[in-house]
Amino acid sequence: MDTADRAAQRLPVALWSAAGRLRKLAYDLFLEHQPHIGWSEFAKYGGTPGMQVLGVDLDLRDGREMSCGLTVRMSPDAFSVEADIGVDAPEDAEAENGGYRYLLEIPEAFAGSLDEYLPLIESQVDQLIGAAPRFLRELRAGA
Repeated sequence: MDTADRAAQRLPVALWSAAGRLRKLAYDLFLEHQPHIGWSEFAKYGGTPGMQVLGVDLDLRDGREMSCGLTVRMSPDAFSVEADIGVDAPEDAEAENGGYRYLLEIPEAFAGSLDEYLPLIESQVDQLIGAAPRFLRELRAGA
């Protein structure tokens, strides 16, 4: 492999690492709150070329589900990443967003190079990991 080939590996490795960190978060929360929650992970291609969404869902087993997600986008002009934590409450389906409520929205951040982008991904994952336990405790306490 030449230098460009090795550089091309950095983004998928960073996404694999981010997914692993979110998986560990979900499993740790599951261990702390079992048997009252379940969890699953997801990785989906987005609605536009160069977009991917990855994260974890925490099933509160009362009809609600808390999601921690990271959205990455790549275009010819820039890289971007944004993240959020939200709760899907089907009993509130008549409400705005069909019952989905954001608990935390980390604004979209842009980078012009891969060297700038990879730390942005890590930073947003750090914020998700830092906030998720508190939101889960609040949701469970309010149940």
